[in-house]
Amino acid sequence: MIKETPLLIVLVCISFLGFSQEKWQLIKDQEGIRVYTRKQDNEKFKEVRAEFELNASEDQLIGLLQNISHQKDWSYGTKRTFLINKRNKDTLTYYSEVSLPWPLSNRDLVIELSFRKDTLNKILYIQAKSVPGLVPKNPGLVRVPFSLALWNVNVMPNKLLKIQYTFRTDPGGALPAWLVNFAASVGPYNSFHKLKEIIGKQSHN
Repeated sequence: MIKETPLLIVLVCISFLGFSQEKWQLIKDQEGIRVYTRKQDNEKFKEVRAEFELNASEDQLIGLLQNISHQKDWSYGTKRTFLINKRNKDTLTYYSEVSLPWPLSNRDLVIELSFRKDTLNKILYIQAKSVPGLVPKNPGLVRVPFSLALWNVNVMPNKLLKIQYTFRTDPGGALPAWLVNFAASVGPYNSFHKLKEIIGKQSHN
């Protein structure tokens, strides 16, 4: 009888998790931005993936994402943001309030934004995850219990970035799943379309 090792158990669990997820479905392909969604078992909110290319340098993208006070200029639905702290050059924490149409309540959350460069393989990893605490809850807003965005950025020659972005969230409160899933698919396209515009203007200045 083969003894089950912890590693074997983990690998088996991962394989079952992989089969439990649906395939990505392309829902929008416009102006070089492709947006996909997929449903996960036991989850009512869909996971979103976006793929696009950006004519920018690695440092240019990092600088834009770290410019927290101007995040509302490109991030879909963002009403206001402010920096809470900057641990080091690669990790910072900030507050964000997201607008929702009346009569729904706006959402807010605290996000830890971190950057990690794999210089050998020329990949930039970016993570934006919600973290508890740090800012007291506002009674007029709904605090987002979970949010996770991951950027895998392949750094190509001649200032070209190939980006794959994935996003999962639980917005909290009593929002219908269809509305959250619709916004989750619309948001990335609008955000990255605006991001490309801003980068384009910077390049011509």
